[in-house]
Amino acid sequence: MLALAAVYVAAAKFGFTMAFTAEQVTLVWPPTGLALAALLLLGSDLWPGIFIGAFVANVTMNEPMAVAVCVATGNTLEAVTATWLLGRYGEFRPSLNRLRDAVGIVAFGALASTAISATIGVTSLCAGGIQPWSQYGLLWRTWWIGDASGALLVAPLLLTWSRWPPHRPRWNDVVEASVLATGLAVTSVLVFAERVPGDAAHIRLEYTVFPFLTWAAIRFGVTGAATANALASIVAVWGTVRGLGPYATGLDDERLMLLQVFMGVAAGTGLLLGAAISERNASEARKVGMLEAALDCIITADHTGRIVEFNPAAEDTFGYRRAEAIGREMAALVIAESLRADYRQGFSRAVAEGPGGSAGRRFETMAMRADGSEFPVELSLTRIPDTDPPMFTGFIRDITEQQRVVSRLAFRATHDGLTDLFNRTEFMTRLGEAVTHAGSGGVRIAVLFVDLDRFKVINDRLGHDVGDRLLIAIARRLRACVRPGDTLARFGGDEFAILIEQAADEADVVTVTDRIHRALDQPFSIDHHELTITASIGVAFSADAVAAGPEDLLRLADLAMYRKKAAGRDRPAYS
Repeated sequence: MLALAAVYVAAAKFGFTMAFTAEQVTLVWPPTGLALAALLLLGSDLWPGIFIGAFVANVTMNEPMAVAVCVATGNTLEAVTATWLLGRYGEFRPSLNRLRDAVGIVAFGALASTAISATIGVTSLCAGGIQPWSQYGLLWRTWWIGDASGALLVAPLLLTWSRWPPHRPRWNDVVEASVLATGLAVTSVLVFAERVPGDAAHIRLEYTVFPFLTWAAIRFGVTGAATANALASIVAVWGTVRGLGPYATGLDDERLMLLQVFMGVAAGTGLLLGAAISERNASEARKVGMLEAALDCIITADHTGRIVEFNPAAEDTFGYRRAEAIGREMAALVIAESLRADYRQGFSRAVAEGPGGSAGRRFETMAMRADGSEFPVELSLTRIPDTDPPMFTGFIRDITEQQRVVSRLAFRATHDGLTDLFNRTEFMTRLGEAVTHAGSGGVRIAVLFVDLDRFKVINDRLGHDVGDRLLIAIARRLRACVRPGDTLARFGGDEFAILIEQAADEADVVTVTDRIHRALDQPFSIDHHELTITASIGVAFSADAVAAGPEDLLRLADLAMYRKKAAGRDRPAYS
């Protein structure tokens, strides 16, 4: 707190050297910016340090004790009010790297709160008899603009440099900053520290520093803008105090006010521009970070379809380095050759349709890697807003594994988990379709119901593991017995069903059942156990019950199978 008071006194003494209108009213008041920055960075609890510093600075200027107290009160309220307003402004960031933060400093720190100090200070000077009331308007204006200039010049400088640099500067940035600072310093000296001939007084040479202020804001953000503003203003004030530069001629009040306005406009403009650039750079950095970290491939193309951005995920997926991909046509690089014509046609349509067109829709297509291998992808092409000519960003996701999972799930939904044969649900679906077709087209179908004999004895004696492996082996042999186009399914346990479509006569069914019996006659070797097994087969033809549904046809085959079990296994039983 005492350290802050001491620094405040030093800054005030420096500020008093720029007092022209009155001994207590200065051209620029640096303590305003110092106090604001201190409270924003260190907390509002330090306000007594500001009051002590302001009181000491004013009382040592031969002001009466009461006047010094009032002036110090105004200076303190100015800083506290600005800090409170910025806190209420909504997540104010002292780094000033957002435009709204810079607007807050200009509106609350430079324009609004400074009116408090100007009003209390000038009123105290006039009421104390130090300054005449007739000069109240001029003194108030000079005080207010001086405080505002101090807030715009000093506060941003301290706030931004307290957090800069966020990372070690690059060598080329250091060189550029040095060239910029040298050019600005030389230009400022030539404009503000040289005597202006009378015939050139009307030429506004002071605005030649604006290109450097703009350069600083664009390339170095709010930190560069604050630093450049301070440098140009220091030279301008120094030259004006010594009767040099464009503000050295004319009436004192008029020229000093013009200098204050120039510094305020330059500082405010540079600050807002620098904050806007910093915000844009931060946004670009976030976008780059998202682009670099994205798991999906992100490829940006111009209106001709040529690639202008290729993220690391795209490098990994397609096998091209970014440098190899930039400038090449997206269709030729990543789209499967057989689909390129369709893609180019769709891309041309998206370019012609403009905003709100077909771009943005997701679709599945085939992509191609650098090695020529093709793989399925999901592609979404999005038009980038406010680009002319238009640009598009493609979001590409490899869905090979996704399709594999979907295929596996679809397979499991229709197949038995043990034998990989069709399950009961899929069999009944196919049987229903076959029954419908047979009823309308006069086609004859047959259903075979196969039940393994004495399988439970083997399962109980040797265990479920042996039983499962025996079922797998049986399924493998049954698959070899049916004709292409026939449907073989496991119904569960030791039951199987076969759908024979276009069964011309009983001979077609006998051929299949004979194959099954011959296949099962061969013993099975499971875990060093030689196992033999037989099967009972029931058969039902669609002609046996034309009006029956699939469940009825299956029931007839099941009944025939049970009759076969009772009769013996020489031949299949028919419904």
